[in-house]
Amino acid sequence: MTRPGLLVNPRAAQGKSKGPALIERLNAEAGVSMARLDEFSQLEGHLHRFAADGVTHLFISSGDGTIQAIQTLLAEKTIFPAPPLLGLLPHGTTNMTAADLGFKSRDLDTQAHFIRSLNVTRTHARPTLRIVNPADGQPRHGMFMGTGAVSEATLYCQRVFNARGITGHWATFATLAGAAGKAAFARPNPHDPTRFDRPYDLALTADGAPVARGQHLMVIATTLEKLILNARPFWAGGGEGAIRASLFPYPVPNVFRWLLPMMYGGEQRRMPEGAQSIRASRLAISSRVSFVVDGEFFMAPEREALRVETGPEFTYMLG
Repeated sequence: MTRPGLLVNPRAAQGKSKGPALIERLNAEAGVSMARLDEFSQLEGHLHRFAADGVTHLFISSGDGTIQAIQTLLAEKTIFPAPPLLGLLPHGTTNMTAADLGFKSRDLDTQAHFIRSLNVTRTHARPTLRIVNPADGQPRHGMFMGTGAVSEATLYCQRVFNARGITGHWATFATLAGAAGKAAFARPNPHDPTRFDRPYDLALTADGAPVARGQHLMVIATTLEKLILNARPFWAGGGEGAIRASLFPYPVPNVFRWLLPMMYGGEQRRMPEGAQSIRASRLAISSRVSFVVDGEFFMAPEREALRVETGPEFTYMLG
């Protein structure tokens, strides 16, 4: 027997989530379990109720942060007899995970029909990034993480653009454009705290082998195939594994020459000196600034590197 469940975070997208409207479309459906996540403290209870209802296909109306929280609970605790298939509905402020692994149609009637029918024809299995040892001691299962300039830029994007109601690709583009403009037209200034393009003390180890140590621009890692703005800042490099990680040098290479190849080039793209891309099953990253994982910020432990490993696979319905 199959049964759909719909979990809606009504506060997603700065309170403009489409989730409540989707609940209204499905309200007469006795065969659909539904819940509103008005407080994050309710999340585990909702998942246990879905498991008791026999939910096999879990649809998530939210942004990246709620998806991360759900994946963490599913991975770290035994809630369902078997992990449900996940349907990611892009209803949040940022929807990077759903853009790669979720529904392509944003039409609510189409989404409601799919939830009713469960006519699943396309799925994709993908492992998480398991953040093993953050400073708060709570492991996380996300799909994207970074430190250095990417963490600082994400924090700025949330404070400045998301707070004004500018979300998704537009907010990311505005942040990137501002940073690229400074890098292109102003001299490097490592002492200017208002600039993202400054050096950060970073160290990266992959599968036990040192990759780099010193001052770099940023490190990013993911199990997704594409990131925000459909970027693929990964290329053919050493190692094997489901995690793709890239390290970018400081000073920032010529923006006019390298920005587009860095973001959208092919696997065999030519890259500037100091840029590295690898595949791995586990990473260790040292950084003095915060890390961002799917929009959430935290610090590494004080006396050791942050450890990241390949997490369990979840299966996503592509709609």
